[in-house]
Amino acid sequence: MPKLIPRLTETQVRNAQTKEKAYKLYDEGGLRLLVRPSGTKVWQYPYRFHDKENTYTIGRYGQDNDPRNLSLAEARDKVNEIRTLIEQGVNPNVQKKIDRSHSNYKQQTTFEAIAREWHSKGTWVEKYAQSIIKCLERDVFPLIGYRQIDEITSRDIILVLDKVVQEKQALDLAKRICQRCEAVFDYAILKGLSDNNPATGRSKFVPPPKRQHRPHLKETQLPEFLRKLDDYPGRPYVRLGLELLVLTFVRPGELRLARWEEFDFKKALWSIPASRMKMKRPHVVPLSDRALEIVRELKKYTGEGELVFPSIRSPHKPLSDVTFLKALKILGYKDGKKITPHGFRHTASTVLNDHGFNRDHIERQLAHVEQSKIRGVYNHAEYLRQRREMMQWYSDHLAKLRKKEGGD
Repeated sequence: MPKLIPRLTETQVRNAQTKEKAYKLYDEGGLRLLVRPSGTKVWQYPYRFHDKENTYTIGRYGQDNDPRNLSLAEARDKVNEIRTLIEQGVNPNVQKKIDRSHSNYKQQTTFEAIAREWHSKGTWVEKYAQSIIKCLERDVFPLIGYRQIDEITSRDIILVLDKVVQEKQALDLAKRICQRCEAVFDYAILKGLSDNNPATGRSKFVPPPKRQHRPHLKETQLPEFLRKLDDYPGRPYVRLGLELLVLTFVRPGELRLARWEEFDFKKALWSIPASRMKMKRPHVVPLSDRALEIVRELKKYTGEGELVFPSIRSPHKPLSDVTFLKALKILGYKDGKKITPHGFRHTASTVLNDHGFNRDHIERQLAHVEQSKIRGVYNHAEYLRQRREMMQWYSDHLAKLRKKEGGD
């Protein structure tokens, strides 16, 4: 007569102590608990299949929220599933491998997995790339990141956008999120993981935002600013940097990271490599007479190093990204009169447009990418002659405004 094995209790399993060697506790029905010297407790079920002995590892014992851990009752339920497979002529261990393979595939084809893969292949500058992934992690992944990429619908995308609009009143952000989701689905289609792009056209459900520009100076405010800049009490090369920012209207980061090797004094050109541009396209800046004069003067202060604007703490690191902003505050531009370094781009664009300069020349100088993909393939030095004339006019115009403020 076979030996009867009594049922285990949850208390027995929970209180099972470790020993020098692994040992087993047996439950009726064939279930057993392997207690390892490390303290790990693992549920097992021995079975025969096609006259061969096998052992199915069910999972670890535990009563917490970890889905990998199983209580005594859950382990018994799993034994019933294993017996059913055997009765159907299916080897439980083989089926486990199939299920695990399918599970791994599904994990690799979630929206989050595909989005991270898409992001890893991007060519943005580091700061912009970080901004993109943080945005997805904050506003998209919590809602649809776990979903299979081919199961997400247009309604899901609209719910993501609606949440951003309703909770943050961030209309521009919602538009950008929609564009990024659209790019992720395009990537999924390219990989053959999806047949359609549910994000396409969804941005039309986001109300058009009121366009807001960074705080900037109007043309009538430039004379006073230029006078204050001449009297700036801080480090000379910070003052020169601010004026160069005004004259070239590049992005502040592009100026702060400038290297001496990028400047051609004979041709009066500053060539910024694609790696430092927002859209990863090289950009050429024609230097006006005054801009070239400033660069030559800067050479006296920092010309022995690689960086045009090195940090005061280390010649191998650039100025902090708040240096120019602090300088503007020192000049009195704070609170109600606040302006930003980036705002000089808008000031220049407005002045040049108001004075009748060609919009294409202005946009090219701002390194803006055209909406048309055909126009977007133009060489980065396009309109160089026209832009050089425009930049010289702008420099001369600022000099006249400076004299106007000075009363000369």
